[in-house]
Amino acid sequence: MKRRIYYFTGTGNSMRAARVIAQKLGDTEIISMRTDPADSPASDCEMVGFIFPVYHWTMPAPAVSFVERLDISPTAYVFVIAMPSLICGIACEKLAEILAGKGIRVNYGDLVHNVANYAIVYPPFPPAKLMVPQAEKKLQKIADDIIAKKEQPYPRAGKFIKWRRDRVMGPYLELQKYADNPFTISQDCISCGLCSRVCPCRNIILQDGRPVFQHHCANCMACVVSCPKRAIGYEITGEDKTLLNASDAKTPIVKLMGLPKNRKLYRNPYISANDLTKDKEQW
Repeated sequence: MKRRIYYFTGTGNSMRAARVIAQKLGDTEIISMRTDPADSPASDCEMVGFIFPVYHWTMPAPAVSFVERLDISPTAYVFVIAMPSLICGIACEKLAEILAGKGIRVNYGDLVHNVANYAIVYPPFPPAKLMVPQAEKKLQKIADDIIAKKEQPYPRAGKFIKWRRDRVMGPYLELQKYADNPFTISQDCISCGLCSRVCPCRNIILQDGRPVFQHHCANCMACVVSCPKRAIGYEITGEDKTLLNASDAKTPIVKLMGLPKNRKLYRNPYISANDLTKDKEQW
């Protein structure tokens, strides 16, 4: 039986989930959604999984683009695991909608709550010492369900969350095109290129040894939490006119954005920065 799990990750939670489930399944390939889907289609797979964090109460945009372009067997057992901090929103529904357009049904869905790490706005929460063990325990249960090919409806958003999402998250989605404008690189940068290699959006290139952001950022924080010198900062200045002009009363969190040098950062404790550079693994 050919099995594949596709994941999108910034700080390692989804990669860890993919590894845990793949290890229990055995003989399973896990593939980062930052790769070209044409290179690893699921057209000949009997089991296909999708694991991703929740951004703006939905699927990350790069994950959406990946799944839209992926070929999948219509007879495959398909599962989805969303990895929100608090609110899952329409994340699983978005995936189901894309797959339905391909004539494919989601057989099993669940969510695993994790540490929120939007480091440019707040420190990690809830505490990793609380959330990580809970996540590990639930992943074991989910893996057992998938091995048994259990049928389970995927999580859906209630009417209130759907209504609030458009009003609360809509303006921030508009700001995503400017999301990487305020990133700064300090003199502590050693030109190691790790930020470029861990980025799941391939949004960072090196020019003369310095990271340069390419303006298709998902704000996943992979670069920030992986930098060995904490050389990546975030500062909205008067020069960020486009971003500031967009940040009206509908986007108050923008006024809080920044990255204090003493801010605590989070990466899943089972995942290293080097792990985040990998595109494929066999378990």
